[in-house]
Amino acid sequence: MRALISLSLICICLNSFAQNDLLGLWEVNEVTVGDRQLTPTAKWFLFEKDGTLTSGNGNIENFGGTFEYNSSNKELMHSNGKEPDPYGPFKTRLTDSQMTWERMEDGIKVVVQLSRVDKKPKAPWDLLQGGWQISKSEGVDPETGKVKSLYDIDKERYFFMWDRAYRKFNSTGQMIETGVWHIGGHSNEVWTISNADNTKTKWQLSFEDNVMIWSQKRGNEMIKVHFERNED
Repeated sequence: MRALISLSLICICLNSFAQNDLLGLWEVNEVTVGDRQLTPTAKWFLFEKDGTLTSGNGNIENFGGTFEYNSSNKELMHSNGKEPDPYGPFKTRLTDSQMTWERMEDGIKVVVQLSRVDKKPKAPWDLLQGGWQISKSEGVDPETGKVKSLYDIDKERYFFMWDRAYRKFNSTGQMIETGVWHIGGHSNEVWTISNADNTKTKWQLSFEDNVMIWSQKRGNEMIKVHFERNED
């Protein structure tokens, strides 16, 4: 009897240890669906001790529910609070800092790679918000990355608001354009759509330290417009 009690205690401890390993904040590094990579931008999951689960992209929280982790068969089940995930549980591999989920969805294998983090990842739409002023514009060879041309352009300033509206000013401070901006959940493309005539302009968006770069292919050059922070 004493041996059985000890064995039961060991099983309880192991189950508790596995559950505790899952708790905390995790960032999605890669999602593959079949042979396609469909990694969402700045996706995170937060597992709480009371069984609640929240997730989102960057500073946007877009899911709230619960989770259950079966440590015996290493299956993780998500629920929106009312109904369990219709695709069923994920088979889970878990270490101190890495986690992998696998399951079939509509006959296609889905694999999610995650890593433990201390802070929610920033998404491009989080970094974009605020004031930015053009510092320079250049034409780059798409193959070599070398600068081919320098362009003398007006040092225009943009202000991107949290509600997806933007304002554009010329170098003298006069507002010359208003519109809306959008960044997709699976890309680093930023779109600006003018209120005046619905003109839609699309750029590839990147950040290097405190510099924002918009890139667009034109002819045999990759045009790169560099912005610096300007909150005035």
